[in-house]
This record gives sequence, C-alpha cells and structure tokens, in this order.
Amino acid sequence: MTSEKSIFETYYSDHTLVDRFESEPEQGVDVIIPTIHTNELWRVNLMSIYREVPVRRLLLGDGGCIDDSVDIAKEFPRVEIHDHTDYVSLGFSIRKLIESVESDWFVYFHSDVYLPDGWFDTMVKYQDKYDWFECNQRLTVLVDYFLDYDTPAHERAFSGSQMGRKSAFEKVLPKIDDDYLYRNEDLIFAYLLEQEGKKYGRVDETFHYHQHMFKPSKWERRVKRLDVHLDLAEDEEIRALLHWVKSTVKYMKPKHCNGHMLSTVVGNYRRLATMEALDMDELDAWIEETDPDWKPYFNNGHAFFSFQQILFRIKENWYGVMTVYKTGGIRELVRRGANRSFIFHVLVVLVYG
Repeated sequence: MTSEKSIFETYYSDHTLVDRFESEPEQGVDVIIPTIHTNELWRVNLMSIYREVPVRRLLLGDGGCIDDSVDIAKEFPRVEIHDHTDYVSLGFSIRKLIESVESDWFVYFHSDVYLPDGWFDTMVKYQDKYDWFECNQRLTVLVDYFLDYDTPAHERAFSGSQMGRKSAFEKVLPKIDDDYLYRNEDLIFAYLLEQEGKKYGRVDETFHYHQHMFKPSKWERRVKRLDVHLDLAEDEEIRALLHWVKSTVKYMKPKHCNGHMLSTVVGNYRRLATMEALDMDELDAWIEETDPDWKPYFNNGHAFFSFQQILFRIKENWYGVMTVYKTGGIRELVRRGANRSFIFHVLVVLVYG
C-alpha cells in the first residue's frame, strides 16, 4: 500500500493559507469566479488556488448567492465582490468579470475546482502557444443517493450490511464450496435460504452508506467512467435545454461544430420537442431569424434529406466510432460489430467520412 494521501483525504485535511502572490508578485494574475452557490469544499478550493496561483486579485461575480460563498471568499486577501444580481446569464457575468481584469493574463475558475501541485507552473508554459486554453479534468464525485428499488435491476439490495439468524444457515453452509462465489453472495445466499424455507427480506426503514472509491487490490479495477443522472425539476430542465440551443445557435456556426457538439445541441432540441412544454414553431422562427444556417439541423424528428443534415450524420457517426475506439480499441469495435446500428455508423464513416 502507498502512504500517499487520496484526494478525498486531502480535501478534508487541515489547510493553511499559502499566498503565492506575496513571494511572486511579478507573476500575478487576476482570477475570476462567477458564482451563485458553492459546495462544502469552497474554502479548500480557494486555498488550492492561492497556493498555486499568484492571485493579484480575486474577482468574484455574485449572481445572487444563496449560501455563504461570498462571506467565505472575503476571508481571503485581495478579493473584490462584483454585484451581478441583475444579470440573468452566466456568460454575461463572465464578460463583465473579464472586462474588470487588469493583468495581461487572467485565470477563470469554476467554484468546484481544486488544483494539484504544479498546476500554474505547467499552464504558464503554454502562454506562447495559445491565447485561451484549458487542461484535462480528473473528476471526483462526492454525492450520495438511494438506489432506485422500483426498477427490476434493483430488487436486490446489493448487500453491504446484512443480518442473519445463525440457525437458518445450518443446511445452507455445507453447500458452499471454495470455488466460485464472489460479489453476488447477496443473491446466492438469499436463494439458498429460500430454498430451505427461510425468509429473505429487505428493511426500508434504515440504510447504509456504500462507498464507491479506490482501494488497493491485487486485481486491476480502475473506474473508467461514471454516469450521473440528475433528477431535474421540469422548469430547470427546460431552461437548461433552451439556453444550450439558443446560445449555440447565436454564437456558433454549424460548419464549425464537431459531431459531439452537433449531436448535443440537436438532442437538446429534440428533448424540448418531446417535452411539449414550448411552442416549437416559435423556437424554429427564432432559429431561422437568428441564423438560418442552423435551420436544417432542427427538423423536429423528420427525416434528414439536405446536404447539411447528411453532413451532420457523418460527423455524429464519426464521433461515435472514434469514442468507442478510444475507450475500447479495436477489440471493442469488433465486439460492437454484432450491433446492426453500430455497423451502420461505421459504414457511414467509411463511405462518407
């Protein structure tokens, strides 16, 4: 086992403010953070920013914070609070913060970002190459939620904390050999006990916290991806979808979008149509007036016939094929070959890509 701290232990360790600007004022840059709320690691995240970045000024855009984010930020040096409560969009708040920047370079952070050692020193090496650039993300997921036991897949509790009557196992234990039982013991023991006339059940009055996080193992078990599904209020989902569609149409050209971007914005449009919460004719009219180049991409579910729509399909399929290849390699492409729709994606790319 390694003695190195996990990122989670680092998050919740005691932190002392290290103000890099005090020792390197000549490297100072303004930092901008727009916010309406933060998480419980906000103070720690600011500690990491001040440790890594020589913060000339921290410009905080207060969009109407609903928590103590502003008060916590005021604990740090050289903080300026900008009242953005009259603005309705994140983009305009960012614009006003950038307009307030006085240094040649600035850094824009989300409030839920923690910086590792060496972040700033690595990033500044690329100032001669780019005018606006970012780095990779390493996600840390700190949420808790109940399993959805209403779905067939979650009829089982997936174990983790179980209580049993010793005598009930009298005829079951002799059946357990030292061979295959691994990670599905909740199912197997429940089945064997019921076969002996015993009663299996799940108590809904309490629960346990089950931790999904790294632990050393003699078998390699890396988390490659985690899907998070949010239960959004309908009005929030509509707002998010509509703003995504409108901002993309207003500020971008479809010919400059890759397959993922096109697929996302078209998917959001279709979701709005499915929800039947908006006047789609009115939205279509807005799209045509704002940028008619986008009109062929939003057909509300009808067949694709135009050149632009065919081009969109090519880009979309190319993105899908390359995503599979990057995550699973040739082996995963071959495995997916059994799926007829995926074969179609590959053929489209080969013929038109």
